Amino acid sequence: MKISEFIYKYKNNDIPVHVRYSRQRNIYYRYRKDGFYVSAPYLTGQKMIVKGLEKFADKLVVQFEKMNSNYSFEYDFVYLLGEQISLKSLNIENMQDLYEFLQKNAEISIKELVRKNEEIMGISEPYKVKIKPTERQFGSNSKRTHTLSFQIDLIHYSKEIIESVVVHELAHDFERNHGKNFYNIVYKYCPNYKELQKKLKKGIHQ
Repeated sequence: MKISEFIYKYKNNDIPVHVRYSRQRNIYYRYRKDGFYVSAPYLTGQKMIVKGLEKFADKLVVQFEKMNSNYSFEYDFVYLLGEQISLKSLNIENMQDLYEFLQKNAEISIKELVRKNEEIMGISEPYKVKIKPTERQFGSNSKRTHTLSFQIDLIHYSKEIIESVVVHELAHDFERNHGKNFYNIVYKYCPNYKELQKKLKKGIHQ
Protein backbone atom coordinates (compact mmCIF):
# COMPACT_ATOMS: atom_id res chain seq x y z
CA MET A 1 0.00 0.00 0.00
CA LYS A 2 1.27 3.48 -0.92
CA ILE A 3 0.16 6.78 0.64
CA SER A 4 0.61 10.30 -0.70
CA GLU A 5 -0.76 13.80 -0.10
CA PHE A 6 -1.30 16.98 -2.11
CA ILE A 7 -3.20 20.26 -1.77
CA TYR A 8 -6.44 20.86 -3.66
CA LYS A 9 -7.86 24.36 -4.13
CA TYR A 10 -11.53 24.18 -3.11
CA LYS A 11 -13.54 27.42 -3.06
CA ASN A 12 -10.35 29.48 -2.60
CA ASN A 13 -9.21 27.29 0.30
CA ASP A 14 -6.20 24.95 0.33
CA ILE A 15 -7.58 21.55 1.34
CA PRO A 16 -5.27 18.55 1.99
CA VAL A 17 -5.99 15.45 -0.08
CA HIS A 18 -4.87 12.18 1.49
CA VAL A 19 -4.49 9.42 -1.10
CA ARG A 20 -4.11 5.73 -0.35
CA TYR A 21 -3.15 3.49 -3.26
CA SER A 22 -3.94 -0.23 -3.21
CA ARG A 23 -4.97 -3.15 -5.41
CA GLN A 24 -8.50 -2.10 -6.39
CA ARG A 25 -10.45 -1.21 -9.51
CA ASN A 26 -12.26 2.01 -8.63
CA ILE A 27 -11.52 5.38 -7.03
CA TYR A 28 -13.40 6.26 -3.83
CA TYR A 29 -13.73 9.73 -2.32
CA ARG A 30 -14.60 10.89 1.21
CA TYR A 31 -14.49 14.22 3.00
CA ARG A 32 -13.55 14.72 6.64
CA LYS A 33 -12.86 17.76 8.78
CA ASP A 34 -9.14 17.57 8.00
CA GLY A 35 -9.48 17.15 4.23
CA PHE A 36 -10.44 14.85 1.39
CA TYR A 37 -9.60 11.16 1.59
CA VAL A 38 -9.14 9.16 -1.59
CA SER A 39 -8.65 5.44 -2.11
CA ALA A 40 -7.33 4.68 -5.60
CA PRO A 41 -5.78 1.91 -7.71
CA TYR A 42 -2.01 1.87 -8.14
CA LEU A 43 -0.76 4.09 -11.01
CA THR A 44 -3.75 6.45 -10.77
CA GLY A 45 -2.49 9.92 -11.71
CA GLN A 46 -3.09 13.05 -9.67
CA LYS A 47 -4.89 14.66 -12.61
CA MET A 48 -7.48 11.88 -12.60
CA ILE A 49 -7.99 12.23 -8.85
CA VAL A 50 -8.42 16.01 -9.19
CA LYS A 51 -10.93 15.46 -11.99
CA GLY A 52 -13.00 13.34 -9.60
CA LEU A 53 -12.72 15.96 -6.87
CA GLU A 54 -14.02 18.61 -9.27
CA LYS A 55 -17.05 16.38 -9.84
CA PHE A 56 -17.73 15.14 -6.32
CA ALA A 57 -16.27 17.71 -3.87
CA ASP A 58 -19.48 19.70 -3.38
CA LYS A 59 -21.54 16.56 -2.74
CA LEU A 60 -18.96 15.20 -0.29
CA VAL A 61 -18.89 18.43 1.70
CA VAL A 62 -22.71 18.65 1.79
CA GLN A 63 -22.84 15.02 2.95
CA PHE A 64 -20.37 15.81 5.74
CA GLU A 65 -22.36 18.86 6.87
CA LYS A 66 -25.64 16.95 6.73
CA MET A 67 -24.24 14.19 8.89
CA ASN A 68 -23.04 16.87 11.32
CA SER A 69 -26.64 18.05 11.74
CA ASN A 70 -27.64 14.72 13.28
CA TYR A 71 -25.23 14.86 16.21
CA SER A 72 -23.27 17.36 18.24
CA PHE A 73 -19.85 17.04 19.79
CA GLU A 74 -20.78 20.14 21.79
CA TYR A 75 -23.61 18.26 23.46
CA ASP A 76 -21.88 14.89 23.03
CA PHE A 77 -24.68 12.81 21.53
CA VAL A 78 -25.83 11.05 18.39
CA TYR A 79 -29.28 9.77 17.47
CA LEU A 80 -29.27 6.00 17.03
CA LEU A 81 -32.54 4.19 16.27
CA GLY A 82 -34.44 7.15 17.69
CA GLU A 83 -32.53 7.42 20.96
CA GLN A 84 -29.85 9.90 22.03
CA ILE A 85 -26.60 8.07 22.74
CA SER A 86 -23.54 9.66 24.34
CA LEU A 87 -20.57 9.82 21.97
CA LYS A 88 -18.26 9.54 24.96
CA SER A 89 -19.86 6.22 25.95
CA LEU A 90 -19.13 4.97 22.42
CA ASN A 91 -15.49 6.16 22.53
CA ILE A 92 -16.12 8.30 19.44
CA GLU A 93 -13.98 11.41 19.15
CA ASN A 94 -13.89 12.26 15.43
CA MET A 95 -15.96 12.22 12.26
CA GLN A 96 -14.36 9.14 10.74
CA ASP A 97 -15.06 7.00 13.81
CA LEU A 98 -18.64 8.25 13.88
CA TYR A 99 -19.23 7.57 10.19
CA GLU A 100 -17.88 4.02 10.47
CA PHE A 101 -20.02 3.41 13.57
CA LEU A 102 -23.19 4.64 11.84
CA GLN A 103 -22.41 2.69 8.65
CA LYS A 104 -21.93 -0.55 10.58
CA ASN A 105 -25.12 -0.12 12.60
CA ALA A 106 -27.14 0.89 9.54
CA GLU A 107 -25.99 -2.18 7.63
CA ILE A 108 -26.96 -4.52 10.48
CA SER A 109 -30.25 -2.91 11.59
CA ILE A 110 -31.71 -2.11 8.17
CA LYS A 111 -30.77 -5.49 6.71
CA GLU A 112 -32.52 -7.20 9.63
CA LEU A 113 -35.69 -5.20 8.93
CA VAL A 114 -35.50 -6.05 5.22
CA ARG A 115 -35.22 -9.79 5.93
CA LYS A 116 -38.04 -9.64 8.48
CA ASN A 117 -40.42 -7.91 6.08
CA GLU A 118 -39.44 -10.00 3.07
CA GLU A 119 -40.69 -13.01 5.01
CA ILE A 120 -43.88 -11.26 6.16
CA MET A 121 -44.65 -10.01 2.62
CA GLY A 122 -43.88 -13.34 0.97
CA ILE A 123 -40.89 -12.19 -1.09
CA SER A 124 -38.94 -15.34 -1.92
CA GLU A 125 -35.78 -13.89 -3.48
CA PRO A 126 -33.85 -11.86 -0.88
CA TYR A 127 -32.75 -8.41 -1.96
CA LYS A 128 -29.18 -7.17 -1.80
CA VAL A 129 -29.03 -4.30 0.68
CA LYS A 130 -26.78 -1.24 0.33
CA ILE A 131 -26.29 1.77 2.59
CA LYS A 132 -25.48 4.93 0.64
CA PRO A 133 -24.48 8.19 2.33
CA THR A 134 -25.31 10.18 -0.82
CA GLU A 135 -28.64 8.54 -1.65
CA ARG A 136 -31.04 11.35 -2.69
CA GLN A 137 -34.08 9.53 -1.31
CA PHE A 138 -34.33 7.64 1.95
CA GLY A 139 -34.71 4.43 -0.04
CA SER A 140 -34.78 3.05 -3.58
CA ASN A 141 -35.45 -0.28 -5.30
CA SER A 142 -33.47 -1.36 -8.36
CA LYS A 143 -35.34 -3.99 -10.36
CA ARG A 144 -32.33 -4.52 -12.64
CA THR A 145 -29.93 -5.48 -9.83
CA HIS A 146 -32.56 -6.63 -7.29
CA THR A 147 -31.01 -4.23 -4.78
CA LEU A 148 -32.49 -2.00 -2.09
CA SER A 149 -30.48 1.13 -1.29
CA PHE A 150 -31.03 3.17 1.86
CA GLN A 151 -29.65 6.49 3.05
CA ILE A 152 -27.37 6.20 6.07
CA ASP A 153 -29.35 8.94 7.84
CA LEU A 154 -32.15 6.44 8.44
CA ILE A 155 -30.13 4.91 11.30
CA HIS A 156 -30.94 8.03 13.36
CA TYR A 157 -34.68 7.17 13.36
CA SER A 158 -36.69 4.63 15.33
CA LYS A 159 -37.02 1.09 13.97
CA GLU A 160 -40.71 1.73 13.31
CA ILE A 161 -39.91 4.72 11.08
CA ILE A 162 -37.13 2.83 9.28
CA GLU A 163 -39.51 -0.08 8.76
CA SER A 164 -42.00 2.19 6.98
CA VAL A 165 -39.29 2.96 4.40
CA VAL A 166 -38.36 -0.72 4.11
CA VAL A 167 -41.99 -1.72 3.49
CA HIS A 168 -42.33 1.03 0.88
CA GLU A 169 -39.32 -0.24 -1.08
CA LEU A 170 -40.33 -3.90 -0.77
CA ALA A 171 -43.81 -3.02 -2.05
CA HIS A 172 -42.12 -2.18 -5.36
CA ASP A 173 -41.49 -5.91 -5.73
CA PHE A 174 -45.20 -6.15 -6.56
CA GLU A 175 -45.95 -2.73 -8.05
CA ARG A 176 -43.34 -0.49 -9.68
CA ASN A 177 -45.46 2.68 -9.79
CA HIS A 178 -46.88 4.68 -6.90
CA GLY A 179 -50.50 3.97 -7.73
CA LYS A 180 -53.49 2.86 -5.68
CA ASN A 181 -52.49 -0.81 -5.75
CA PHE A 182 -49.00 0.10 -4.55
CA TYR A 183 -50.23 2.01 -1.53
CA ASN A 184 -52.78 -0.72 -0.73
CA ILE A 185 -49.79 -3.02 -0.30
CA VAL A 186 -47.87 -0.47 1.79
CA TYR A 187 -50.78 0.14 4.17
CA LYS A 188 -51.50 -3.56 4.43
CA TYR A 189 -48.08 -4.16 5.97
CA CYS A 190 -47.61 -0.74 7.57
CA PRO A 191 -51.03 0.66 8.64
CA ASN A 192 -49.56 3.81 10.23
CA TYR A 193 -47.32 4.54 7.21
CA LYS A 194 -48.60 8.11 6.74
CA GLU A 195 -47.92 9.07 10.36
CA LEU A 196 -44.43 7.56 10.31
CA GLN A 197 -43.55 9.29 7.04
CA LYS A 198 -44.59 12.64 8.51
CA LYS A 199 -42.15 12.09 11.37
CA LEU A 200 -39.40 11.16 8.93
CA LYS A 201 -39.91 14.26 6.79
CA LYS A 202 -40.02 16.53 9.87
CA GLY A 203 -36.87 14.99 11.33
CA ILE A 204 -38.67 13.56 14.39
CA HIS A 205 -36.48 10.61 15.36
CA GLN A 206 -38.88 8.72 17.64
